[in-house]
Amino acid sequence: MGDQILEGVYHTEAVNIPIQILSVTDRDGRITPLCFRLETEEHEIKKFLIEDIISRGEKNYVGIKEKQFVCRIKQGEMNRTLEMRYNIATQKWRIFQFL
Repeated sequence: MGDQILEGVYHTEAVNIPIQILSVTDRDGRITPLCFRLETEEHEIKKFLIEDIISRGEKNYVGIKEKQFVCRIKQGEMNRTLEMRYNIATQKWRIFQFL
């Protein structure tokens, strides 16, 4: 994860941060993430609410199928936009990048 999280606040862009997600799934299988949490380098658990889902899509890169979500979160007084991905095969979530 590198030195990306200091006191639970992101200061630079990061790639591939594993996260735990709370989401709902509609009857038709559409996933909607609501909030996520992650562990900082200080081993604190920080929770972030997802304010808005800007876009959603699917990616297929060298046979790895993932669902992509571009979301806006509130981080203190600041809004951040990030891209999260859900790996369909491993059923794992991660922050792919900060935008």
